[in-house]
Amino acid sequence: MRLTATCIAASAAFTLTVAAAELRLSGPYTHDNLSIYLVHGQDRVQKKYLTLAEAIGQGKVVVYETSNVNILQVENLSAEDVYIQSGEIVKGGKQDRVLKDDIIVPTASGKVNVTAFCVEHGRWTRRGNESAQSFAASPNAIASPEMKRAVKEKGSQGEVWAEVSAAQERLSKSLGTTARAAASPSSYQLTLETPKVRETAEGFKKELSGLANTHPDALGYVAAVNGKVTGSDVYATHELFRKLWPKLLESAAVEAMAAAKPGEKIGPPPMADVRTAATGYGARVSDEKQINRRTNSLKADLPQGLVFETKDSEAPAGPVHRAYVTK
Repeated sequence: MRLTATCIAASAAFTLTVAAAELRLSGPYTHDNLSIYLVHGQDRVQKKYLTLAEAIGQGKVVVYETSNVNILQVENLSAEDVYIQSGEIVKGGKQDRVLKDDIIVPTASGKVNVTAFCVEHGRWTRRGNESAQSFAASPNAIASPEMKRAVKEKGSQGEVWAEVSAAQERLSKSLGTTARAAASPSSYQLTLETPKVRETAEGFKKELSGLANTHPDALGYVAAVNGKVTGSDVYATHELFRKLWPKLLESAAVEAMAAAKPGEKIGPPPMADVRTAATGYGARVSDEKQINRRTNSLKADLPQGLVFETKDSEAPAGPVHRAYVTK
């Protein structure tokens, strides 16, 4: 199977189409109502990136509170490039936030503005021992296609708040207990830290967490929930996928547990849908923009979903990240 995605001109429009790189699929690897298909291939670039979680944890990046709900500042203090992915949550500040765009923050960046949305409606003060001036961790990412589209495509704070509340309600109903944390009931991040959510997520992790390590040519994955493809993430290198996999798996697990249908027989998704999610083949480009001097973003449309590609101007061989989100 020879599958990839690049841009070619076709009249006034662009489409994502097949080119030289080889990708193949394996799976499904399944736990409960979540099935994972791995996307295999060769690394497309030689660059290495720190992830946001490891950069914050190592003190190599600071994410600053600006007192503007929808703007934060990121400063890379290290000698390495940092890759931030759309949908990653930063915890702390005056409100927990989710970051809107993929962005590559180069070394010695200075303070760079990044677009964000609040995922904690109401709080505007320090929480416990956390700093109100910066964000100390990025442990999780948002889940569900609806929330991802609200952040990435619609770009509306009201839509994001509505999807956070809906996600909390779905989790509470599915798990049979409240998924809202007493310390801040509106915080999506604290919802992900509630005991029942963590306990249920452990089952998915036990079965699926080792996939990235045991498949050294894996570049990404496609997720199917209840037999339907809901999203995918494919990267330029195995290393980047491997480092992001724990956060990606937890997000997929939360999506699956919120949509659980106990006792219902679930069949596999059509392989054509899995391939489309992995490659974005045939999607028509509807928007392109430059996020910063290193990062270019592309959005493309398919009848059943949206494709987003992120390119590094210093690594033109292919996209650093391709995401698919079902409609």
